[in-house]
Amino acid sequence: MVATPWTLLRLMDECENAENENSSDEVFIPTTTIELLTSEECVSDILKERNCPNQDALKKRIYDEKCPAKIIFLILARAGKLDRIGQFLSNGFSDHHLPIDLRWTRERYKFKSAKDSNWTTAPFGPGIDYNDVDYFIQKQWPFLAPIFEKRFEYVLQQKMPLPLVKKGTPIVSGFSSVSKIEMHPAHVPEQKEPLMAMKKMELESEDQIKYVKKEMTNVKSLRLLHHDHLVKAILACTRGKHAFFFFPWAKGGDLYNFLKTNSAEGMAAIIWMLDQMIGLSSALSLLADKGYRHGDLKPANILLFPEKSGSGRLKITDVGLSKLHILATSRRLNGTTAKATTRRYSPPEFDLLFDDDGEPAEDLDDIKLSRKFDIWSLGCVFIEFLFWAKLGPQKYKDFDRSMKRDRRFWDSAQEALDTEVEEQIQSLKRAIKDTTGDKVVQRILTLVTKQMLLFNSENRSSASDIHKELQDIKDNYSEYLEPRNVINLPLGLTAEQAAESDRHQNGQGPPDGSNVMSQSAHELSGTQNKGLSTKAIPSGNTAAMAYVSEALTPLPGSKYADGEFDFVTYRILLVHHEPFIWIQPTYNNILAEQQSAKLLNQWTVSPDNEFAQKFFSETPRSIPSDRGQLCDSCSRLRIWEPNATISGIMRDFGTPASACDLCNLLYAVSKNIGLQEDQELQCVRNGPTLNLDGHDGPPILSLFSDPAFNDHDLGLVQVGYPTLSPPESPERYRVFQEWLHVCDNEHSHSRDASSLDSAVQMPTRLIHVGESSEHLEDTKDSGFLRYLALSHCWGGSTSLSTLTKNIDQFRNEIPHEQLPLNFQEAIKVTRALKISYLWIDSLCIIQDDPEDWRREAARMGQVFSNAYCTIAATSAATSNEGFLTPKLSSTLSATLETPSGGLLHISEFMEDCNRDLESAPLNTRGWVMQERALSTRTLHFTRTQVYWECGNVLHCERLFKLSNPQSALFADSDFPKAILKYYKGGRITLFQNLYEKYSRLDFSYNSDRPVAILGLEKRLSTVLQTRGQFGVFEQYLARSLLWSRPGNTFLDSITFQDDSRVPSWSWMAYEGPITYANIPFDKVEWSTDCLLQYEEETGTNRMRTVLKAVARDLELDKLDMHDRVKLDEGSEFEPSSLRGIVLGKDKKRESRVQVYYVLLVTLSEDESEQAKVYVRVGVAWLLEHNIAMDGEDVVIY
Repeated sequence: MVATPWTLLRLMDECENAENENSSDEVFIPTTTIELLTSEECVSDILKERNCPNQDALKKRIYDEKCPAKIIFLILARAGKLDRIGQFLSNGFSDHHLPIDLRWTRERYKFKSAKDSNWTTAPFGPGIDYNDVDYFIQKQWPFLAPIFEKRFEYVLQQKMPLPLVKKGTPIVSGFSSVSKIEMHPAHVPEQKEPLMAMKKMELESEDQIKYVKKEMTNVKSLRLLHHDHLVKAILACTRGKHAFFFFPWAKGGDLYNFLKTNSAEGMAAIIWMLDQMIGLSSALSLLADKGYRHGDLKPANILLFPEKSGSGRLKITDVGLSKLHILATSRRLNGTTAKATTRRYSPPEFDLLFDDDGEPAEDLDDIKLSRKFDIWSLGCVFIEFLFWAKLGPQKYKDFDRSMKRDRRFWDSAQEALDTEVEEQIQSLKRAIKDTTGDKVVQRILTLVTKQMLLFNSENRSSASDIHKELQDIKDNYSEYLEPRNVINLPLGLTAEQAAESDRHQNGQGPPDGSNVMSQSAHELSGTQNKGLSTKAIPSGNTAAMAYVSEALTPLPGSKYADGEFDFVTYRILLVHHEPFIWIQPTYNNILAEQQSAKLLNQWTVSPDNEFAQKFFSETPRSIPSDRGQLCDSCSRLRIWEPNATISGIMRDFGTPASACDLCNLLYAVSKNIGLQEDQELQCVRNGPTLNLDGHDGPPILSLFSDPAFNDHDLGLVQVGYPTLSPPESPERYRVFQEWLHVCDNEHSHSRDASSLDSAVQMPTRLIHVGESSEHLEDTKDSGFLRYLALSHCWGGSTSLSTLTKNIDQFRNEIPHEQLPLNFQEAIKVTRALKISYLWIDSLCIIQDDPEDWRREAARMGQVFSNAYCTIAATSAATSNEGFLTPKLSSTLSATLETPSGGLLHISEFMEDCNRDLESAPLNTRGWVMQERALSTRTLHFTRTQVYWECGNVLHCERLFKLSNPQSALFADSDFPKAILKYYKGGRITLFQNLYEKYSRLDFSYNSDRPVAILGLEKRLSTVLQTRGQFGVFEQYLARSLLWSRPGNTFLDSITFQDDSRVPSWSWMAYEGPITYANIPFDKVEWSTDCLLQYEEETGTNRMRTVLKAVARDLELDKLDMHDRVKLDEGSEFEPSSLRGIVLGKDKKRESRVQVYYVLLVTLSEDESEQAKVYVRVGVAWLLEHNIAMDGEDVVIY
């Protein structure tokens, strides 16, 4: 029989049929259909039917293993554009590029693919226009449903479909919803069961993104816990503004519905109940042991999974997601208080968190929650379980109805169990007979009432003890507990259960709602196709999605992973505060904590009009005769008003070739911030700037009041002009001179003979800058000399430097024309500022004389601190690049006349300190941090303008003032005395910020890492009045040692010469960035087990710095290694090879598990000591059970 040939129409029908087979709202074509439609028969027949040229070459290209185009073939076929396939594939375009994106600029369209996140020129051949590619993009998505294989996390582009064959009605709670779904089996080849519960969470706000990121981490951690009575997530993914978590589907529903709809007669029910109680208490014990608290235990959060035996297993769910689930539950009932929504299963101490009106108590932070919160809730579940087992489902339903609304298991007025609960317990006792089964019920009831449902939480037993007691009950009656018949449990929801679920959704259900991971109005059905091994097209990536699903374990010791996940407190705080904001404890308003919290890395802009008005009165500019043009719309804007706004669609600013200055400016700004033509620009005035999307958004426009028409009614607007003076004009140098003059006379930052100690040494050599020539001059016996110092990058070839062979020549004259451009321009600045001397490292230090280099390098800090001013070639990456002329300048501006006759200039905001200053080429170099910090004041020549940095904050050439708390040390004219205005917490935060920043800088030679900051470290030690070495301060030893690598990056150890050894416990021994733990102040008991000491190296006269400490054995499992341990390097260590130095532990609080802050060490071979010695390998945040009581004294090198 001859096979029916393929046609384009048949292919399109197959695609449509595949899409229509899915009853979910996800439109996709499964990989099984893709394989069918890209078979050689199908491709050959359709290429032949469409009469495509070069068919053999096309087929070879379509099936190319390295550069396949199967999906591209299908997309073009379905789009009706197979005649263009040759042009699409002509420049290496392949399936690996998919998905692609497109945007239109005024000149041409730009292309972005999954392989490259940058916008580039499209790789298509001639004849492919914007409309062709745009239509291709619209048709690509159904073919790009991912295949979920062995990974847990996936990042999908916004329009990429999930491979859902069927999807039940979602149950919505807060900003999440849960649906029963069926995955296409070919897209989950690792899963035996395609039925799942899909939890969908919104990612609309930054806070939601942060929370979902933390939940992702929690769920990942819980996957490492292996227990038969815990539900673990199967996979997770993010797509656009949503995150998805997939869990096993509980075919037996939840325990709440089970107890209401299933009979419980006979010994089999009692045996099954006891087994489940043992399992649940064991699971809770494991969670507690690992530092987790559930906080929302109830029958609706316990799911029933049928087993082959016909019975079922109960499993606890919502452990990793409890915070969000509880928040959603508390928001489900409109108009109720948190007090009402917590309801039936919450323990008595929960009520202490609220006042009489159901609002959080004023002293909320001081109220302690019991560690045994979950024990009460589990006791309530067990009581209801017993009611079902002995009294039957009807009695349980009667009891359930009596407990509706805000009725709890306890009576706060009487400090006793609720009367309804007590009455049912008495009914239970009366029903108990002298049978073996009833004796089991009696024992369990006694356990619950005597050890679990106790008002004083300290008197409750632990989960571990409850588990042991239940196991003892089973062991004592084991010979009688052999059931004649195994209890048979339903495999799905009954009609009554389904109806119950509907009522819950409408707010009529059980106290806290049933868990929707087991709810559905009907069972999903459908055929299952055979699995495939074909891989899905790689997913793309965006910054927002990567931020959410980045595979990071939270830094142990941070507020999100500090020992115990306090889901309960989280719920209370969120219910009555702004949504999705983490409320952190105030820690009794400790001043140190307050100061450290205020040290935000954020730049603020303000006008400096006292300086500006004085300057322009002495240095007037010529008044431009042409004030530009404005369109009718722009001329009506009242930007001078305090809360003025500007808004409009981007394309409207640019039509057609607008002659309006403000429209052209707004179009350019919209383009620069990444808006599309059809998107809206919205900005609001915030003093001297207009900020994007409101006062808290970034500034995008700057406002200036023309000095010649100064209008004092404009408020906080900078007096000045949006344009800069020419690079080497007298007006520009006049600004620099005035800055220096004000600083000399008003700030007392001058470095003159009168202000310096007589013992201060000048640099050994300086460059004398004459009117037309330069030469080297030895400073010995010269006394004090005023000089400038150049801070610059050595990148590129430095064509001229001082050597032993030319130093005598340079003392006579330095050949100016051979100097690199940066040096020539530094000389120009020196002359213009009328300073006679200049210091440049490569000319003032003999480069081929090691002794001269060592001596001068050790004094580098003094060179910059004693200089009259530092010239920083901030924008230049090489010595020949030059720095005087800005590389970027704002040429667009607009001018409006105010009602009172003033002129208001508007331009693009240029004062981006992070871009122009902090991230500039010069400030990415390791040696430069010390030069910048120790300089009394600096002229930073950036790519946009000059910034002036002295102890009186930062100023820019357009005369704004800028400030950033974390840059306080760099602006300190007498580094680091600015740190003294802070208390302990602020001081620690500042030096940790300094070291974290330094660790991210670059070095030509990584072995310079401990040397290039030596001057700063010595000064910090002096001011803090403590010994400091290798990035560690003795007064703050524990906090200094608790550094770690950030995220998933690993550090690399640096190879040093024998005479420059750096200890393993110092971050200076490694290449790569570090971060410090976010440990609360005044909440930790610091240990005396670790001391900083000095000892003589074997066989030398040198002293080395070591740690002498008490090392303890550790008991760590796989989950501990994942969640609580952070190793410095990528090397694997057996847990048994690690020992711990306890640096501190949380102060004991009833409501939290104590976290121990631990330095990890292991034995290593030390060649110099010719023995095994202990070295640092990482840090850990452990619990008490991880650490042995006894230890031994060790030395850590």
